[in-house]
Amino acid sequence: MEKPLVSIVVPVLNSEKTLKKCLKSVMNQNYGNIEVTVVDGGSHDKTVEISEDMGAKVIDANVASMTKQTNVGISNSRGKYIYRIDSDVILPQDIVGECVEKCEFEGYDGACVFWLPDESISFWAKVRRIEKESYVENPNCVGSIKYDKNVLGARFLRKDVLDTVGGFDEDISTAGEDYALYNKLAESDFHFALIKSREKHLGEPKRIKDIIRKNFRYGTALMQFLENQKEKKNQFSPAGRTYLIKAFETAFKDNLALFFGLMVYLFAVYTSTATGVVYYKFTTKTKNVA
Repeated sequence: MEKPLVSIVVPVLNSEKTLKKCLKSVMNQNYGNIEVTVVDGGSHDKTVEISEDMGAKVIDANVASMTKQTNVGISNSRGKYIYRIDSDVILPQDIVGECVEKCEFEGYDGACVFWLPDESISFWAKVRRIEKESYVENPNCVGSIKYDKNVLGARFLRKDVLDTVGGFDEDISTAGEDYALYNKLAESDFHFALIKSREKHLGEPKRIKDIIRKNFRYGTALMQFLENQKEKKNQFSPAGRTYLIKAFETAFKDNLALFFGLMVYLFAVYTSTATGVVYYKFTTKTKNVA
């Protein structure tokens, strides 16, 4: 039986620190029929050079937008399946094969793929791993919204599934773009498998200020999501995220330092995100007045 082609799409922007490890893990997959498309958003480092050296097809998207870059990659892919990955993850060797098997032999339209932090990077990576392990145990929940099917992490998809739901919403560039896609998939007639393999996430924060800076940036971009998904505007609220209870229980049993670290981490995430939203609204209002 001929193996269907899997197109792996990697949107990038100045990703030289982790991209080589990422692409190496893609090239080392046990599954043999893969094409790799790196979609660049205007990098000024060695991202493009690394991609070409690793044998990936490189496309210049002429814009730094996660959603637009991903859609460009999808439209230039030949595979039956599309697997979008971040440039700072490492794939286990069997992950593509496991996804294909679920779809080809069990009748699923795609698969929910999750990453877990590389906890060797920092204390905060250890904290985030506890949070994420609880998070992925609720694949029918997208933020604070609970659906009647598994949809969280649905990044390995038949190409016709993406065509049917309209791909990624390009009005949402960097914050909430995955949620917007999952919301559309949840309201479709498609179904998605759970797999055992987990990506390893290398882009972990080393200091608390890294967490604050990243989530402030997300906050400034979050209004795009809120304006696009008005009926789901409470999706980013901590209310309803019951998986956090499990995370705190695990941290309390395992390590009190991680328990208090989780408290600090979540406080930093939500306050810096909220500050980013307020900053965006204030600066936008000021510009409109001017």
